[in-house]
Amino acid sequence: MIKIDDIQDEVRWPDYCREVATTTPIRSVLSFQLFADHRAMGALNFNAQTADVFDSAAVEAGMVVATHVALAWNLARRDQQFRSALATRDIIGQAKGMFMERFKIDAVQAFEVLKRLSQNSNTPLVDIAQEIVRSEHRGCAGDN
Repeated sequence: MIKIDDIQDEVRWPDYCREVATTTPIRSVLSFQLFADHRAMGALNFNAQTADVFDSAAVEAGMVVATHVALAWNLARRDQQFRSALATRDIIGQAKGMFMERFKIDAVQAFEVLKRLSQNSNTPLVDIAQEIVRSEHRGCAGDN
């Protein structure tokens, strides 16, 4: 947490404080670093046009809000990662199924083929799978 009671008297960041004091009405700053999975992900900043405005109650309230923001951000990010992982798994499964049907191989062999294609072309496996599925769909559309 960083607290600046009066931007005009702050000595820790002279260039920043001088710029803020001359270009904005901000006089007090309260800043909380937000963390996601033990890594900094951003900050929640409160600014006031009055000096010495953030008391201990404001600091405590700010910590509560910052904690909730970080938790909500983590949940949203994990939800997005989960959805992305499901989509990735589905597309790889479709490509494996196409290889299994076309080449009469089992799921392990189909995955090994995808993995080898990925490694040989230095392309992410999911990108290889997407291209296989896309090309199959283009081929089916042309059959009509």
